[in-house]
Amino acid sequence: MFDKLVSPILNNACDVWGFVKGDAIERVHLQFCKRLLGVKKTTQNDFIYGELGRVSYQTLKDYNIIKFWINILNTENNKFIRKTYDTLRLDMERYPQKQNWCSLLKELLSRLGVYEAWHFQAVENDKLFFSLVKQRLTDQFVQDWSARLESSSRAIFYWSICDFKLQSYLKVLTISKFRYSIAQLRVSSHRLQVEEGRWKKPNPTPFNERKCISCNKLEHEYYFVLECNFNDELRNQHIPHYYRNRPTIQTFVQLLNSENESLIKKISVYTYMAFKIRNAFHYA
Repeated sequence: MFDKLVSPILNNACDVWGFVKGDAIERVHLQFCKRLLGVKKTTQNDFIYGELGRVSYQTLKDYNIIKFWINILNTENNKFIRKTYDTLRLDMERYPQKQNWCSLLKELLSRLGVYEAWHFQAVENDKLFFSLVKQRLTDQFVQDWSARLESSSRAIFYWSICDFKLQSYLKVLTISKFRYSIAQLRVSSHRLQVEEGRWKKPNPTPFNERKCISCNKLEHEYYFVLECNFNDELRNQHIPHYYRNRPTIQTFVQLLNSENESLIKKISVYTYMAFKIRNAFHYA
């Protein structure tokens, strides 16, 4: 509904003004996505794109601009929109040091590796061209997304489990509190010491001192789900023996990325209850 009712308003006529970044519009998009996942506003944006398998509005605007351009090329020469386009293109050639809509479009097509379309001012097959452009825009966004995550100190955990797609648990879990608990665990939007210690003031708690107060061990996501003694009884009830017997990072990643509906429901109940018990104990 957001894509059908809200996005068209936010991006109205973006095929004309879409080269403007529109940071405020992207914030609205991300705020909605974060509410959908039930996570904090301060959650890293790239985690949100990855969990939902969504590209930024700028990527969508670039696609719409290119579609608009092809429509212009298919318009008769005596139409006002075609004359306006021809004037902008002539102006770009006369004053190469200045930027306008055509010069920015030329740069975009070149960046996507389809400069020949600009050179010939035509494409052989509109449908195939649109498909190619859409795929290259998505691939480019995902490549940049991966590079940002790989270099982010906040993304060490998420980088180990991430996969750019709409995650299976979002389709399986219809009860919001359970869906939120999995999302919060995956994107580190929680109160475990590994994350809470980062925000301690005036100085962050040193990483190796961010320990669980019940077990005195480093309290990170893997430890919370598979090792904390405080949750042993709950863990035995909801997590299969395969994952909790001699747990490893590999089995933990398998658990969080499982597409098995039954297992997803079990880990969601465990995560929700474990967070609830832990927070009641820590912040009583």
